[in-house]
Amino acid sequence: MNVAAYELRSNYFEENGDSEVAQHQVRTLFKMFNDPGLDQVVGETKGLVPLNREALDEGLWKALPKSRVVLGYSQPFEAADGTLEQLREIASEGYRLALSGNLSTECLETFSHPSHTLVVNVTDYKPDELQDRVAGLREFKSTITAAGVDTYDDLEFCKALQFDYYQGHFLFKPAVKRQSIPVNRLTMLRLLSKLHDPRIQISEVEKLVAQDVALSYKILRYTNSAFVALRRQVSSAGHAVRLVGLEMVRTWSSALLLSSVDNKPRELMTSALIRARMCELLGETMGTSEEESFLSAGLFSLLDALLDCSMEQALSELPLSENIKSALTKGSGPIGQALRCTIAYEQADWDNVEFYGLPSSAIREKYMAAVVWARQINGGLLK
Repeated sequence: MNVAAYELRSNYFEENGDSEVAQHQVRTLFKMFNDPGLDQVVGETKGLVPLNREALDEGLWKALPKSRVVLGYSQPFEAADGTLEQLREIASEGYRLALSGNLSTECLETFSHPSHTLVVNVTDYKPDELQDRVAGLREFKSTITAAGVDTYDDLEFCKALQFDYYQGHFLFKPAVKRQSIPVNRLTMLRLLSKLHDPRIQISEVEKLVAQDVALSYKILRYTNSAFVALRRQVSSAGHAVRLVGLEMVRTWSSALLLSSVDNKPRELMTSALIRARMCELLGETMGTSEEESFLSAGLFSLLDALLDCSMEQALSELPLSENIKSALTKGSGPIGQALRCTIAYEQADWDNVEFYGLPSSAIREKYMAAVVWARQINGGLLK
């Protein structure tokens, strides 16, 4: 399963009832989504940019590269509304649209083209009603997107109805909770366990990395790349450990091992890396010496989804500190708060984006920095 687009959502809101402030935030958001801005946020994937009424009226969409975005408009409208003509103009300019699947027949016929998609929130329907709705929408040429797909059971049902795209949080859940971890994944976990043993020495890390040919090769390649920009050539895994440090090599090795899990989308690992860096950056604001614990919690926060087992079962194989384990299973402590804040930002759950009084602008900057870092790691280390 491949990612077709990332939905780029923002918490534009009115401060003290000031609509001018809210609209200024909307304009700022659209300025970010030029070609370089999109590259940082979504990489080579398309971005799904929601339009609100003001963005539509002001024509803010004209600044967006049509080859890189899908423009979403989820608000209801009728054929007699001016909205229909505005959206028709957008479509005539070559932009792809994502519209509600609950529009009138006349509206749906207007955008009956494979470049546009009709979004159906599956949580609004009973199974038989959903089947009838999809059958009705198949009369049009537009593709159909299932939204609100939050479990793998939802996904399988929607696949049976032959939706074209699937949107939801199912990716971050175990597909099937196994009673035991498969041997190949258990081997990977045991290597992770050794890497994260707090008593491990640098010489032992050197040996572990050198024993895994693929791991050693990728770390050497990345260490010598322009991303790391060392002044000297690195000739061995041991040399890499000594030059960039134990924690950095441990992070790289962990990312490589987790990304080796088969039958899982690569974007799952990208999300784990974003969470890792975001948690680390939030941890740095507390002035503690535990930044690596914040990073580890973020990196392992999708371990259950990667291994298709419970988080408790996955963590039982790793010698992580109780602070990290409690953060991952209970969301407790400062590390747990960093993880909750990160996941809330990831899911646009703006009411829960908070971290010990840190301004929302600072949290946003850290998340964007985490996205850039994760894409750098993904493009250089994990490719």
